[in-house]
Amino acid sequence: MSNKYPFTENTLGKKLEAGTGLSVYYLTCKRTAALDVAERRFGADQPCMHWDLIKIIYCHECRAAGRDDRNLQFTNHALAPEKRRR
Repeated sequence: MSNKYPFTENTLGKKLEAGTGLSVYYLTCKRTAALDVAERRFGADQPCMHWDLIKIIYCHECRAAGRDDRNLQFTNHALAPEKRRR
């Protein structure tokens, strides 16, 4: 991890570099899912602020049922060193 200041985690790549995690809580159906920030589907340059993620993440079950599928809440998580990917 680089020692750049001020420290920001505004992209998935920076979250991966910092070793932190991200989860989403689906407010409509009350489900929770951990997001794999190392997954290459969105790319390291994908912004990871709420207003950016709400554009690309949705609840598949709510969408299929015709409910609000973008009623989401995101939570940042600090991961223990042994849980971090390298």
